[in-house]
Amino acid sequence: MAWPAGETALVTGAASGIGLGISRALVAAGAKVALVDIAADRLAAAVDQITAGGGEAIALEFDVSDPEAWQDAADRAEQALGPVSIVCSNAGVSGGGPLDQISLDVWRFVQRINIDAQFLAISTFLPRMKARGGRAHIMSTASQAGLVPMANVGAYVASKFASVGLALSLREELRGSDIGVSVLCPGTVATHLARTDAEVQAKQLNRDFSAEAVEQNDSLLTQGADPDRVGEQVVEAMQNGDFFIVTHVEWQPLVQRVHDEIAQAYADFDRRHGVDPTPAILLSGADAAQA
Repeated sequence: MAWPAGETALVTGAASGIGLGISRALVAAGAKVALVDIAADRLAAAVDQITAGGGEAIALEFDVSDPEAWQDAADRAEQALGPVSIVCSNAGVSGGGPLDQISLDVWRFVQRINIDAQFLAISTFLPRMKARGGRAHIMSTASQAGLVPMANVGAYVASKFASVGLALSLREELRGSDIGVSVLCPGTVATHLARTDAEVQAKQLNRDFSAEAVEQNDSLLTQGADPDRVGEQVVEAMQNGDFFIVTHVEWQPLVQRVHDEIAQAYADFDRRHGVDPTPAILLSGADAAQA
């Protein structure tokens, strides 16, 4: 069988939704998977489902935003399943509300889960991957909100733009190596994120959540893509060495609008500050890396 058959993967936010879809797709491709989540019951059920179907998987229950938990989790995953060569940082939360109305606690909570945890995954596993050598892959889940700014979800948008930037930088650092990088920018996917996210935030931030808001968001999400199909798309992208993974072409005009505005700003500028030598250096470095 082709890669990633026989490899070991670790997937965060894997108890449901996209994370579970990715885990199932990896197992179907012959990989062993460590599923990570803080929802103990759903995590156990997900692992039971995979193993009942003949797959090899374990559950790792820990908070991905806890820096002290990662090395132990990596050791447990590798002791049980072998060296981890695929890391999928998929865990995420929303954190909606206008920027002048959300609290600093909510802002920090969103950043810890959505971006700090992705950094922690990289800093934990990348040194191990480099030391062992061989093919490996790091995939992060961002969002179309990491490409298109949106009102009233500023904490979420900021974290997802950061996720895309982190993946882009990681790709540059790993050019020419055997370690691939991908970033998933999904549109609407039929997950239970609204409810699981509300439950996590209620627990972590010690606050109530609106059942009405959860029902409204759930209603929208049910119209989205099948998370299992998204998982299959992620595995195909990793196999093919694709960087950007998108799930819905309907977002393209909104993404194009952002890039057109940036391009127009450059076109309109009058060059009053002279020549900047840095881009030429960066371009020559990129050309050398691709040669």
